[in-house]
Amino acid sequence: MDKQEFIAVLSGDDRDYRNRIPIVHVVLENSEWILLLFEKMSEINDKSSAFSARILELACKQDLKVILAYLDDFSDLIPNLILDGSVRASAKIVELLTVEYFIKINPLYLDSLTDTHLERFTEVCFDWMISEKAVAIQAHSMYALYLLGHKLDWIHPELTEIIHKSLLDGSMGYQNRGKKVILAIETGTLLKLY
Repeated sequence: MDKQEFIAVLSGDDRDYRNRIPIVHVVLENSEWILLLFEKMSEINDKSSAFSARILELACKQDLKVILAYLDDFSDLIPNLILDGSVRASAKIVELLTVEYFIKINPLYLDSLTDTHLERFTEVCFDWMISEKAVAIQAHSMYALYLLGHKLDWIHPELTEIIHKSLLDGSMGYQNRGKKVILAIETGTLLKLY
């Protein structure tokens, strides 16, 4: 698949799951095309935004290192996303990055993720937590914020307060994740979900 075909697929109407896997492999083989995904993701009112974000998420799940060269672009893009599909995929990528940084203590991610990236992730995850976003978005954001709170002390009290406010009205998934996060914060234990 050449670049023009790749762009056409991202813009087209055929977003069948079976088509995603070959596109993900193309992204992994041509990592510079991630910028094309970002371009489509920035089209906030277009369904190609969510499709492109999902392709990026799947590529990152296979090889998270693919996004490292583009962390500045990614952290600049995510606060502007609106569609739930785009936000959910981005929240998952933020969660994966924070797991590498805080749980796996992977030197590659310790060197690549700057304080500016972590601060941007913190801001956007809090925005996603307090807005009317889907449970999956809030669950990924909650865990990322929990991990980020190991570097920035003020996060855990704020996160605990937000979770407590939403716990009774939250779905079973939200309640489950929220209770685990609060318990880990209160006991000072490290919550490893992966």
